[in-house]
Amino acid sequence: MTAKHDMKKLVEEIYAVRDRGDIEGTLALLGEDCTFRMVGNTRLAPFSTETSGHAFRQTITQLIAVWDLSKIRTSGIYVDEDEQMVFAHREGEVRHIPSGVSFQTEFVDKIHFQDGKPIKIVEFVDTLQVAETTQIIQIA
Repeated sequence: MTAKHDMKKLVEEIYAVRDRGDIEGTLALLGEDCTFRMVGNTRLAPFSTETSGHAFRQTITQLIAVWDLSKIRTSGIYVDEDEQMVFAHREGEVRHIPSGVSFQTEFVDKIHFQDGKPIKIVEFVDTLQVAETTQIIQIA
C-alpha cells in the first residue's frame, strides 16, 4: 500500500512535469499499464474511451502537445489511502496550442494507484469547451 504522502507527492510531480510540456518525463512517472479516460460522450473519442498500452501513450502525447497547462494550478489534492486513490482539483487558464484559444476552466482528475504508481486516470473536464475548442462539434 502506498502512503498518503507519497501518492500526493507523486501527483504533484506528475503535474509539474506535465505542465512544462515534458511528454517523456510525464510518461516515466506513470505506471506501465496505466489507462486514461476523459469522462464524456463517445464523440470525444479517443479521449472519452479508456486507452491503455500504445494508445495510452499516444493519447497522453497528444494531450500534452495540444493543451498548454502552464497557467493551471492545483487547488486541492485529496487522498484516499484505503482506496489508493487521489482526487486532484485544478483550475486556471488553458490554451489550445493549435488554435491559440485560451479559456479559464477547472477540472478534477481521479487517479488510482497500485504498487506506488498511477494505474488509472479518469479526468472530469468541461467536455463541451474541449469539443468546441478543438472543433469536434460546433454549436450555433
